[in-house]
Amino acid sequence: MKAACRSTKTCHDASDALTLRQRSFVRHGAASRAFTLIEIVIALTIVAVLAAATVPMLKGFQDERLAREPVTALLKLAREARMRAMQEKRPYQVAFHATGFTASRYFNPYLQLTELNEFLEAGEAAPAVESTIEEGDKTDIDNGGRSNTTTELPLAPPPPKYDEYWSEKYEMPKEVKYQIQHWYDAEPTAIEGEMVKLWVFQPSGVCQPLKVHVEGPSSTFDVEFAALTADIVRETVDLR
Repeated sequence: MKAACRSTKTCHDASDALTLRQRSFVRHGAASRAFTLIEIVIALTIVAVLAAATVPMLKGFQDERLAREPVTALLKLAREARMRAMQEKRPYQVAFHATGFTASRYFNPYLQLTELNEFLEAGEAAPAVESTIEEGDKTDIDNGGRSNTTTELPLAPPPPKYDEYWSEKYEMPKEVKYQIQHWYDAEPTAIEGEMVKLWVFQPSGVCQPLKVHVEGPSSTFDVEFAALTADIVRETVDLR
């Protein structure tokens, strides 16, 4: 009888211990689930805060890129005109006018807007010309504009063909105004109306130093271009 009682008591003790472990496991599992949920909430909060801080920053970068577009386009055209002047051993130009600026070969120091438009119209009607400059005869720009001679021919080769009507044009947004200043100008000149101002690139690669002021609805750029390389050497930006 006593053995049976002890056996029953042992069974009850084992059952109570198992119940306690099960309850502890349930409480532990619930606590784990609650802690994981808290982690998720914290992580989502951090992501939301970072996103709220990043979106205005990205918008600012986008606004600056759009505002800088005229400066970027002018730098690209200047480099292209300079490279062509050195390769073809003849001057090229960037013509500034009220609607933007146009790169082409240099053909008139007193260029008027009507003459520039006629040149562009003739270029649209003229057939495309493929250059006959061989790769080995092209100007080595990094070597000061001198040609690299790779072969010696017994007879003089025919003169290379150039695209007389090559041009690239950038249309300035209507809400953007700009001014330019050459080294001999006392003050910047606003480009408006029928005015045309030239930036000439010599066969040696040398050009006039130039300052450009670009003003838009929400930004102002003051850029200075170098005389030897046509690269930007100084820039001031005001984003409002």
